[in-house]
Amino acid sequence: MSSKSIELPVLGQVLRLNCPEEQHEALKQAAKALDLRVSEMKERTGILQLERVLSIVALNLSYELLQEQQKTTSIEDLLKTRIQQLDHSLESILTQKSNS
Repeated sequence: MSSKSIELPVLGQVLRLNCPEEQHEALKQAAKALDLRVSEMKERTGILQLERVLSIVALNLSYELLQEQQKTTSIEDLLKTRIQQLDHSLESILTQKSNS
């Protein structure tokens, strides 16, 4: 996987990053989403200091990520339980068939 340079406009600045070419489009979308969140937060809160707005946006993003991770863990646990139940049911059926 070779890295290629990409320029991303973020918060009125241009960031130059090296990353795999297949990630370029996702990074562009992420930069656009960040710009939108920051603009919305500035508008909603009236805070003009970029550092403070970025801190609030970062905290919101961290919270959302944590929520999604907890949701994923919960789904994984549920799937593990269901797989164990299916495995137990299959073992019971196979045991009954072999005893018949």
